[in-house]
Amino acid sequence: MNSGNIRVLILDLGSASRNELVRQLEEHPHIKVVGQAAHRRLAIRLLQQLMPDLLILTLDTSSADNVEVVETIMATSAIPILVMRFCPENQWDDDYISRGALAVLHHSSDSPLSTDALHRKVELLVGVKVIRHIKGLRYPTEPVMPVVRATMDAAQMPQDWPFVLAIACSTGGPQALSKLLQALPGSFPCPVLIAQHIADGFAKDMVRWLDSVTELKVRLAQEDDRVKAGYVYILPPEQHLIVKNNQRLAAIPRQDSDVYHPSCNLLLESVAEVFREKAVGLIMTGMGSDGCRGIELIFRRGGRTLAQDEESSVVFGMNKNAIDKQLIHRTIPLDGLAKALLAMACHGHFESKLP
Repeated sequence: MNSGNIRVLILDLGSASRNELVRQLEEHPHIKVVGQAAHRRLAIRLLQQLMPDLLILTLDTSSADNVEVVETIMATSAIPILVMRFCPENQWDDDYISRGALAVLHHSSDSPLSTDALHRKVELLVGVKVIRHIKGLRYPTEPVMPVVRATMDAAQMPQDWPFVLAIACSTGGPQALSKLLQALPGSFPCPVLIAQHIADGFAKDMVRWLDSVTELKVRLAQEDDRVKAGYVYILPPEQHLIVKNNQRLAAIPRQDSDVYHPSCNLLLESVAEVFREKAVGLIMTGMGSDGCRGIELIFRRGGRTLAQDEESSVVFGMNKNAIDKQLIHRTIPLDGLAKALLAMACHGHFESKLP
């Protein structure tokens, strides 16, 4: 058994050649198969425990269900994925790639894959930097939530919300948020989700402070919270949170490599995917570039994007990145943000500087 510098996890969904694949891989002096899984849940657990460099998904059939496996894994782990299908059907190959896999290889008795070719592909893929794909969490592995009761207040139904507001901010953010929330009435008819970079353990104090200065209900967001209009959800830094299709929040464990806590990008990307043209992204004062990717997805999905202007920002960084990339419909001073949001929510008014 080799010592191995490239750690590989195999998720085998029915191939007849798994043992042969392991033998082929470990003929390379620097490749080590560190684990094998027969289903998605075990693979996700092993990814967290073993931290491999590459996941190889082996298939004896190609289907939409297997595409979903790739999507779900990429929503929970940033890992290069190689799909190896031991079947002739190739109609799903593009879907594997679009959901996050880096490559699809066909291996069969008619067109066998040489050991050298396999080694070269593994060496190539482990050097590719990948990111999580939020969209996968739109297909949750947990049981689907029951249908909302008809007695629920109609004002709380998602189809009646003018939009869902997702805010990204960092340095200078708490003070800016306090001014913004003070200016919004308790009747503001939209949910507000905020990803503010903050040190572990300090979110509860910020929630108490912000709740004391606004008529809106400010809450520390938690997994499985249902998003409601009139509420402000402050994400905790100890984990990342995103919105799922059932309007509930889902947690994504923090990784040692994550720079920003909580992630603005993950929140904004999920709001873009779930609410699309009903998503409004606001990027405020802060250092770095977190949130820019999420703002871009809101922009591409037909939502509206706002940015705090330079003059009113403590640090003109996160918002500057988005503005420079021409992803912002309107740049607004801090003291004008509440007025603009109210005009959008109550009257549908939105003046865009972009075509």
